[in-house]
Amino acid sequence: MARSTEADEAADAYERHLAIHERDRRRAQGSFYTPAELVEWVLDHALPERGRVLDPACGTGHFLVAAARRLGVRAVHGSDLDPDAVRIARERLHALDPTVPPAEIADRVRVADGLVAWEDGSFDAVVGNPPFLGQLRRHSAGQSEAHRRGLGAYTDTSAVFLRRALDLVVPGGTVALVQPISVLAARDAGPVRAAVAERGAVTDFWCSDRPVFDGTTVLTCVPVVRAGATPPTDPDAWGTLAAPGFGIPGVVLPAGTGALGDLATCTADFREQYYGLAPFVHDHLPGGTPLVTTGLIDPAESRWGSAPTRFARRQYDAPAVDLAALRADGAFARWAEARLVPKVLVAGQGRVIEAVVDEAGAWLPSVPVVSVVPHDRGDLWRLLAVLLAPPVVAHAAARYLGTGLAPGSVKVSARQLAALPLPADVDAWGEGAELAQRAQAAGASERAGLLVAAGRVMTAAYAGGDDVHAWWAARVRRTDDSGGTDRSAPA
Repeated sequence: MARSTEADEAADAYERHLAIHERDRRRAQGSFYTPAELVEWVLDHALPERGRVLDPACGTGHFLVAAARRLGVRAVHGSDLDPDAVRIARERLHALDPTVPPAEIADRVRVADGLVAWEDGSFDAVVGNPPFLGQLRRHSAGQSEAHRRGLGAYTDTSAVFLRRALDLVVPGGTVALVQPISVLAARDAGPVRAAVAERGAVTDFWCSDRPVFDGTTVLTCVPVVRAGATPPTDPDAWGTLAAPGFGIPGVVLPAGTGALGDLATCTADFREQYYGLAPFVHDHLPGGTPLVTTGLIDPAESRWGSAPTRFARRQYDAPAVDLAALRADGAFARWAEARLVPKVLVAGQGRVIEAVVDEAGAWLPSVPVVSVVPHDRGDLWRLLAVLLAPPVVAHAAARYLGTGLAPGSVKVSARQLAALPLPADVDAWGEGAELAQRAQAAGASERAGLLVAAGRVMTAAYAGGDDVHAWWAARVRRTDDSGGTDRSAPA
């Protein structure tokens, strides 16, 4: 079969047209066309030696044409909502093999919603790059809504395609669809990961720590799912598949040692508290109660009063809550009393898990800061040591990769913090807690060294290796050198 040179050029021209003149429409549709090298990787790992192949969101046919060159035009099927893209895909396939009538190709490559166009189909492989859109910007309406049932409100459309593809592939077949990296750990993608574990397993994996699609900053991955394969022990830990590509060292945390939630209650606040506090927050308020935003928390350090921060779209040098006025108002008085206790405050996300002890119970947290309140006040510094422990941070960075706002940032929810395991070496844990306490009490010139020492001891407490400590120490130093960043926002 000859290469479809003119039709391929037409596809390239169409995509340049979208990129130059219709970028807003392209973003609205979630359509970003796939680099050739990624297409080939997907086909190398997913394509059968023979059989039927589907791209349910085929665009101008990059996957279809590449697959047809390997299996023949009659082996490929596709659909897309963009009629111009479908027309080009059909022309490319016909140019590739003119013996296949255009009407036959048109039956195989349809202008249709790929979520519902193949109800009676059965394929050996489902491949492609479906649109990246959240539920708030829907790919399509009508019948395709049935395929969103049981999914979270913000499940990306690409993940909906992934779950749907599991229904279309034969036993032993393969699904390989490009996904945003958030599919690895995002809460609303959980039902999709569970569906994969129920139907098969991820047998190959591709990811990039840099954007590969023109016009978007979204990081992407490709889980190659084999229907009927045996799933791993922990099917929800997809983030560990991508961890090596982001330089995150592998760790094995102890089992049977208990969890942080055994020692403390981890609580996150929400929009209600964020906006409800706003009328009572002032800058440099004499006698005010410090309001600590996530951007003011560094490892074993509160930067309140020494660094500016933002809250409710305003910048403050020293944000403080008028507690008397808040109590008089009544709406948030009980909430404030519950937070004004000895606790550990944990930033919403950072290069490591960033946490600081409020030993006097004198600070109020701002969303998305998590409050970790010990059942026994004597455990405050032990809790801080756990949160600073390099193996714990590496575990969280890998397991929840892709949920943060920035590549490589560590974002852990209150529930996830409570599930973090405790160390097996109790003596080393105690030593690490003492060093963490000293680090928080120290000045800037001494704190860095004490933090590194605490990290080394806590690495030993978890039986971790030197590579884990070195990775963590480098990230702590970069956090310290950057002076912190503000990540305050309502949940």
